[in-house]
Amino acid sequence: MKRFGEKLRSSLFRRTALTVAAGLIVFQLASGAAIFFNILLPLAHRSADDLAALLVLSARTWVELPAATRPDFEAELKLSHGLDLTEATVPAGDEAGHHPYLNFLRASLAARLDSASALRVTETTDGVFHADIPMANRVLRFGFSRDLLPQRPVYALAWSFAAGLLITLVLAWLLARRITAPVARLAEAARQIGSGERPPRLPESGERELAELARIFNQTASQLAARRENQGTLLAGVSHDLRSPLGRIKMALGMLDDACASPLIARMERDVAEMEALIGAQLELARAEEREVAQVTDIDALLAELIEATEAQSPGHTRLRADPPACHAEVAALALKRILANLLDNALRYAGPGRMELVRRRYSGGLLIGVRDRGPGIPAAQREAVFRPFFRLDPSRNRATGGSGLGLAIARQLATTQGWNIAVKSRVGGGASVWLAIPL
Repeated sequence: MKRFGEKLRSSLFRRTALTVAAGLIVFQLASGAAIFFNILLPLAHRSADDLAALLVLSARTWVELPAATRPDFEAELKLSHGLDLTEATVPAGDEAGHHPYLNFLRASLAARLDSASALRVTETTDGVFHADIPMANRVLRFGFSRDLLPQRPVYALAWSFAAGLLITLVLAWLLARRITAPVARLAEAARQIGSGERPPRLPESGERELAELARIFNQTASQLAARRENQGTLLAGVSHDLRSPLGRIKMALGMLDDACASPLIARMERDVAEMEALIGAQLELARAEEREVAQVTDIDALLAELIEATEAQSPGHTRLRADPPACHAEVAALALKRILANLLDNALRYAGPGRMELVRRRYSGGLLIGVRDRGPGIPAAQREAVFRPFFRLDPSRNRATGGSGLGLAIARQLATTQGWNIAVKSRVGGGASVWLAIPL
């Protein structure tokens, strides 16, 4: 989960989604502000001004009417406009600060009245609004319900913003996914090519740029696959063609040695053996790019078999250290065996007769298997270079001090093909450790 979170924090999907969402949200805020200040707010002022004009006109009309006709006027005002008109005897409070519309109404009434000292706008506990208007030494109280007020623009704007935010997030997610999904498929296909696999063709559809990228990648993948196949075929052919004359030379040297023993003939026989070993290593390096199917393997039994083979070459110099309990894992067993055999052979060749250890440990994500020796070690600047083909620490290229320079290269290629990691570390007290990390 932590690794997924770190991956998400730096992903193209997150950056694209945030960029699109931020742009849409800024646009929505600017549009909402423009609508509020240029449409909703003027409409609220206009509506409050119209209601203030109606209240003032009704108050003046009521004052000028005879007392006998005032009840009919009050009834008509109630029926037509929803206003209750009475003469106030007790002054009301002036508590409407939390109603912006009533604040607009108070300002409009104050602008229309000559004396606004007795003007009051308030709300009672039953939710009815009252406006006390001074008129002809009287105070007329108009009562009206909340339904008479226009719809609150702030609520409408809030609902609009909430809906817009939801739509913005969904749209940003869809757009980011549409952009990053082809990139993710491309990355997975590239990883498969790096592991020696042949990925399926990417769909060459969608936007023109992405379709062109997929088409070019498919062409490149096909060319690489064909080149790899031709390279393997050529290498196998060259190796076969070389081994035939080498076999004849070896047979001829054997016959010459039987007839007349000579140091020169012995040297030529060693050269022929080295050439055969080099051809075999080249073929093994080429085959290391082929991914092996994983199967459940007894890791400790495989390590014990390797220790037994190493002890046959150098008795008493290698031991196995494995943390309990016994380990069974689903791995490419043949690839694992070839990697560790190359590492052990490399340690025997360069570390000398000192004590070697084959270590197996568990960690939270898989297995660690290391080959540790007490040899001269590997300088830090060359710990990656030793995995390059034909690289040797001995610059003299003396065959007596080393092999073909392909052992560690084969081990690295095998590990990379299987999705494993291999690295060289120094040891406290001298020597080197080569660790193979196998995620499970």
